[in-house]
Amino acid sequence: MRIVSIIAACALGLLAAGCADRTGNMTIADWCAQDASRANTDICKQHHDTESLGSRISDVLGLTHHAQATADQAMARNVQCVTRTLRRVQDGACDPGYTLTSCTQTHYGRRAGGLAILRSINDTQCHYNQRVLEVQVRCCAMGPNLPPATMVTATEPPAAQTPPPQPVS
Repeated sequence: MRIVSIIAACALGLLAAGCADRTGNMTIADWCAQDASRANTDICKQHHDTESLGSRISDVLGLTHHAQATADQAMARNVQCVTRTLRRVQDGACDPGYTLTSCTQTHYGRRAGGLAILRSINDTQCHYNQRVLEVQVRCCAMGPNLPPATMVTATEPPAAQTPPPQPVS
């Protein structure tokens, strides 16, 4: 029984050694192209799949580089955004030349009817189903000559406030 195991191990080793040097000193692409009947072997199919995956990755990277160039170009433009706070209105709108980017109901109460439903929104205005206590309309303009904004407050994002450290005793 022991001798049979040794012979089986040797046969398996010889088989593995024969498979390891299947292409000789040629590349896999050359080996597959040398004989048309080899195109259906597993190693040639795997090589073809790997090459097609590599070309798809390079196509995606090309798109990524184009998208990054477009984003860099957009970041270089002059953009000004302003927030208009309106009270007790049903519609929120932007000044001419500005594009509406958001419309948010910021205050509501039970006596006033609670939250209102935003019925429509487009590039110039938003419309609620009823009057709201307060709505903030965010408007942005882009270009070298920005139009003047009336009745707006330029808002900066709030600075992060860190609490003072608590003494440990």
